[in-house]
Amino acid sequence: MALTTTISDKKLFCYATVAPMGEYAYRAVRQYLDDFYTIGPPDVLYMYDPLSDELAKEAAKLLNCHPDEITYLKNTTEGIHIASEALPLKPGDEVLVMGNEYPANLLSWLRKRKDGVIVTVIKGTDNVRAFQALMDTISPKTKAISVSSTQYYDGYTADLEYLAKTCSEKGIYLVIDAVQTVGVRKIDLQQLSVDIFVCGGQKYLQAGPGTGFMYVNRKTLGKLNDVKVGIRSMERFDEDSYALKPTTARFQDGTQNLPGIVALLAALKHVNELGIEAIEAKNKQLLAEIKSCLTRYDIPFIDHGENQGNIVSMKVNDPVGLTNYLKQHSVYVKPIKDVVRLSFIHETSIDDVEELARLTREWIDNHQSLSIAEYK
Repeated sequence: MALTTTISDKKLFCYATVAPMGEYAYRAVRQYLDDFYTIGPPDVLYMYDPLSDELAKEAAKLLNCHPDEITYLKNTTEGIHIASEALPLKPGDEVLVMGNEYPANLLSWLRKRKDGVIVTVIKGTDNVRAFQALMDTISPKTKAISVSSTQYYDGYTADLEYLAKTCSEKGIYLVIDAVQTVGVRKIDLQQLSVDIFVCGGQKYLQAGPGTGFMYVNRKTLGKLNDVKVGIRSMERFDEDSYALKPTTARFQDGTQNLPGIVALLAALKHVNELGIEAIEAKNKQLLAEIKSCLTRYDIPFIDHGENQGNIVSMKVNDPVGLTNYLKQHSVYVKPIKDVVRLSFIHETSIDDVEELARLTREWIDNHQSLSIAEYK
């Protein structure tokens, strides 16, 4: 298949979908592949097998938790599925989720209805009202809540401290899908009482698809069901019995995705070297500049003020049409329902934002003119 546009020619505003692989991750994977090809197994496996422990250390450094509370995953969905199966939920117990969540944080919970678990899907006219409705719906039968730290539709960031404090006080398990937050905002799991926290590496971490990690609070781990049993989840086993590892690594299974682990480890090291505080400060500055730019071009967008991640959603009457128009000019965004979502990283150029806004204004003006002409 011939490639018409290389990544160097693209103005990317789709990091909330799948980001390009960072150079640090790319070089690390290239080295692994060279070693696997030239050295070969079993020796190369002895070299790279310990890197899953190194990954846990880097993720723990980023999130301020213990490495024993981290294990690698292949994606966010796997982590949410593990959470839905591992939590000790009984028939009649209630789980609260938000209706406009990305499917990764919805489908696994809906399946629990087959087990007699009450899954209440909270809907609202927007994410702000939906989150408030979720908090208002908490009752004595509520045993678990699962939400995204940042909503994929419009970048709304929930008040996790308020949510975590409420769940802790009421004995409710809290599961967080943090894929739209990790790598762009600081998260301190020593200060935030979360039971299970999952993140894919394909977005802002730029580690490529098929990568991710999961945190399980050490206080929660012993309460969870056995849901993944494989040689890597074992502390010991024989033909008659087994004992799981006393760490989150109990959710590993068999052969490791070594290229993915290598890429994600390199990505986490890169973030830690730059410092998440510096990255967050730059992202917040860019967020303000993006909103200012869109305002100057009179482009409507959803504004959540300080409660917003690295996502800004523009409100237009034909999201797919605008997306295709921008793509013709090598500007890449994502149509989501009734908005066009732009997402960015700390390295995003404000000049590229200016170009996106200019082209969007041009498309809106031409599109409105055509619509009026067609109507007449």
